[in-house]
Amino acid sequence: MWEWIRQNLNEISAVFTVLAFVLSVMVLAFSAFRYVTIRRDELNSQRYEKYHSLLQKISRGQDGDGILKLVSQRAFIYELRHFPEYSDLTKRLLESLLSEWKDDSDKNTKLAFEIQDTIKSLK
Repeated sequence: MWEWIRQNLNEISAVFTVLAFVLSVMVLAFSAFRYVTIRRDELNSQRYEKYHSLLQKISRGQDGDGILKLVSQRAFIYELRHFPEYSDLTKRLLESLLSEWKDDSDKNTKLAFEIQDTIKSLK
């Protein structure tokens, strides 16, 4: 047995080198996969928070700095287009806001176009 090991030492060494390399690549691939998975989850969470912040600002008509101008509300409504993963909910909520705001004719006429345009773009 020892004689065979001495004769084949170069081949055995090469096999261990290849195994060590393969193991290193597998560890690197697993680490990269975990990093990408965690980063994707973080970005999804950030998108979730941003989406709900936009909805809150639109529906309340104000943010931390006070009452929003109609221009800001229109811009926020437009930004909802960038969240296609929530398109069904966005359409329902915007239609609900539109019917809720129908009593306020000034706000309705100024925001109605943006709301309807956003709903069309999400379909």
